[in-house]
Amino acid sequence: MFRLQVFESVDSTNEVIKRAIEDGEPEGLAIRAYRQTGGYGRQGRAWKSPRGGMYESILLRPEVEMRELPTLALVVAIAVRRALASLVMDDQARRICIKWPNDVVLVGGTFPQTTAPSIKSLYSKLAGISSEVHAGGICVGIGVNVEPPEDAMEVGGKNAPAYLADLGFGFTCEREAAINAVGDAVLHEFEPLYRRWCDGGFAALSGEFAEHSMLEGRFVRMANQLGEVVCEGTVRGVDASGRLLLRLEDGETKAVASGEVHLL
Repeated sequence: MFRLQVFESVDSTNEVIKRAIEDGEPEGLAIRAYRQTGGYGRQGRAWKSPRGGMYESILLRPEVEMRELPTLALVVAIAVRRALASLVMDDQARRICIKWPNDVVLVGGTFPQTTAPSIKSLYSKLAGISSEVHAGGICVGIGVNVEPPEDAMEVGGKNAPAYLADLGFGFTCEREAAINAVGDAVLHEFEPLYRRWCDGGFAALSGEFAEHSMLEGRFVRMANQLGEVVCEGTVRGVDASGRLLLRLEDGETKAVASGEVHLL
C-alpha cells in the first residue's frame, strides 16, 4: 500500500505530505526523514527532530464518515505501540503503553495505589502522533525516539523522552538501519489496522486501545487548551468514538473528546 520515500533531512515530513495532498497525490505516500528542521506535533507544537529519531508521515484519503476521523490518531497509536513492542524483548514490550490520545510511552514501574505527584516520573515519552485534515486528505505524522541525539539538549516534545535504545534495540546495526527498521515496522502494523478502521470504524479496536492504555483505572484531571480544569475522574476506557471515559466522583460517566490529561 505504501510508497515510501526516505530523505536525509526535510523541513517537516508533515509539510511534504500536505504539499503532496495539494498536488493530488493518491493515498499511500509515506515520507521518512532522519532529521527535520521544522518538525511539529499535535496542535502545531514544535517537535525538535535531531538525528536519532524516526520521523514519518503518511498521506491518507479514507472514505469514512466524518465522525470517525478523530479516532484515526488512536488507531495509529495502536499500530505504533504494536510496532515498538515487536522490536524488543517481551519483558520490555510490556512496558510500552498508550497515553490517550496520541502518545506512546514507556512505563518505568508499577503504579502506586496513591495520588502521589511523583507518579509522573514513572513514564516517559517514546513516540508522538499527529493527524491533520488538509485539502481533502489526511496527513498522519509519527515521531519515535530511537536513539539519543548527540546533543542531549535536542529532545522532542515537552515531556521527558525515552528511547528504544534504552530497551536494548538498535545495538546490532547502524543508526540509519535501526531507524528504518522502526519506520518499516510502523507501516507494517498500521496497514491492516487502517483497513479494519476504514471498514468498521474504531469500535472494533477500542478494546485493544484500552488494554494497553497507561491511564486505565487511574484518577486524572482533564484540562482544556487554556489550562482550565474541565473535570476529574477515574479512567474507564474509551468509547467507539475514541472519547476517554471518566467515572466522576458522583458516579456519573463522562465522555471527553479532547483535552490535556494530568495524572493525579
